[in-house]
Amino acid sequence: MRSTCCIVILIVGCIGFAAFVGQRTSSPGERIIDYYKKSFRHLQQTLSMLRTAVEAGGDSTVVREDFLQARLAYKQLEPILEYYFEGDAKYFNGLAVDFVEEEDPAAHQEPQGFQMIETFLYPVYNAGKKSDLLAYIKKLEIVANGLGNNYTLFVPGEYVPDAIMEELYRVLALGITGFDSPLAKLSLIETHSALGSITSIMELYREEWQPRQAPAYAAAMQLLQQARRYVETHPDFYTFNRMAFMLSFLNPLCETFARIKAATGNKENQLHYCLIKKRGSVFKRTSLDINRYQYDDNMSKDRAALGKKLFYEPLLSANGKRSCASCHQPGKAFTDGVPKALQIDGHSTLPRNTPVLWNASLQMNLFYDSRHVLLQDVVLEVLANEKEMNSSAAEAIKKIQHSVKYQQLFRQAYDGTANSITEKNIADALAMYLRTLISYNSRFDKYIRGEEDKMNADEIKGFNLFMGKAGCGTCHYAPLFNGSKPPTYYYQESEVLGVPARPDTVHPQLDEDPGRIISLKKDFLAHAFKTPTLRNIALTAPYMHNGVYKTLEEVIDFYNRGGGRGLGLPVPNQTLPAEKLQLTAKEKWQLKAFLLTLTDTSAAH
Repeated sequence: MRSTCCIVILIVGCIGFAAFVGQRTSSPGERIIDYYKKSFRHLQQTLSMLRTAVEAGGDSTVVREDFLQARLAYKQLEPILEYYFEGDAKYFNGLAVDFVEEEDPAAHQEPQGFQMIETFLYPVYNAGKKSDLLAYIKKLEIVANGLGNNYTLFVPGEYVPDAIMEELYRVLALGITGFDSPLAKLSLIETHSALGSITSIMELYREEWQPRQAPAYAAAMQLLQQARRYVETHPDFYTFNRMAFMLSFLNPLCETFARIKAATGNKENQLHYCLIKKRGSVFKRTSLDINRYQYDDNMSKDRAALGKKLFYEPLLSANGKRSCASCHQPGKAFTDGVPKALQIDGHSTLPRNTPVLWNASLQMNLFYDSRHVLLQDVVLEVLANEKEMNSSAAEAIKKIQHSVKYQQLFRQAYDGTANSITEKNIADALAMYLRTLISYNSRFDKYIRGEEDKMNADEIKGFNLFMGKAGCGTCHYAPLFNGSKPPTYYYQESEVLGVPARPDTVHPQLDEDPGRIISLKKDFLAHAFKTPTLRNIALTAPYMHNGVYKTLEEVIDFYNRGGGRGLGLPVPNQTLPAEKLQLTAKEKWQLKAFLLTLTDTSAAH
């Protein structure tokens, strides 16, 4: 493997070098277009070699090597394709399962691209399905030929620094976790190639960027070289120290390149909605765009204060005894500590576990089945739900409009008139309060920002397991540790885990809750649920959408067994790999130790 790695490194280096040598008389824009053309030609060649090897009946070693070369060729184009051709990138690097893009839920995307091809080659080469494999390869060739032969579609403009910043985030949250290569575990050599593509593009723009920010440019190039060397000397997926890699290379790279980006004007494509302000490390306290889903530009302290008072106001319910805080208790990270919350009648239960409210405003998809995108709509639904508050915003107005205190608070927060107590404003005020519940300053956050005493060796090992062997980071993406997909973190994914109805591993039964298929009629979304945040998970037991597991140990054991299918349940559409993780008792303990470092409720005080 090491000899193969060296050959690949040489090839990748030659591609990047050829893109800019002897072209200093051309502009950076012309050079990157030439880089695009040459890189696409290389991708086309490697795909052709892969197809030829399969057609010729090549053995697994030959076919897998050609597959790797094609993957690395794609990684050389990844910063460009993922940014400038986002709609086409899925054809190259789409998932190996059916899924929907949250911005267009009606668009069903079938398995395709490299990840689907990988399923034919790993863990064993399935030569018996040659025709199916060739069909996927040929589809990929068609897309590669279409984009590669129409280079006029690529207009780099002023967004190249922004594209590089997104690629750094992609490497951090997806590249080193195994997301792109879940079966073959080629993630580290692909990371090497992705970092090489950034190096090549920076060389193309040297004469433009270096004069504007020479120290940052030199530092970034040095960090890229060192990061690639680290990957070369630490090639094992399972033992790779991701924490050290982030602290030593990726975080400094993001900070350093942010200075270059700022020097070029911080140009960002407005079509690239991003929850992270692309101004440095994703872990900075100031990195979150907390207004991204607010749909106005004003965070009002007066409205948030009013919303907080309404959150604890029992008059919002029909019986005048239940408030939002009855089920969303601050001391339990705004959950309630029971498998399923009680209905307003005091004895029946609601269908699902009470979701945590921390960082709820940092999600485009709300509720376990992602049926809403606006916090205001969530508020209105809960108020009107006969099993929860059994009231409505209109009924709440009748109760509170005679309160002198509320009249004053609404006038102060809104238009200053006596008519400011409205349904819209009640929902808006509550939503505004929820937007203040940002959890982003845990012990983990402090450690990865440089406070070396905040995590111990076992907790760090747990993080590395989370991002590597345990596979948690491929669904609970850093830094939010929820399903918000990097690098833009714009929408949240749903997963099918095969959660059982009871914590019985001997005679398990699948939970009957149909999940997201209720709101979006797609067969593959049966039993699909939004991937929740793991921040403050120490406070939110019991776990899963049905509260089936009382402890983190039970949750970790469920994943270690391969989810529902690993337990023997019939879940044909399960998106969680059914293979056992083979975690040792110590590794399970270390994984839990890391999860406990994610506690931060300081914003509630």
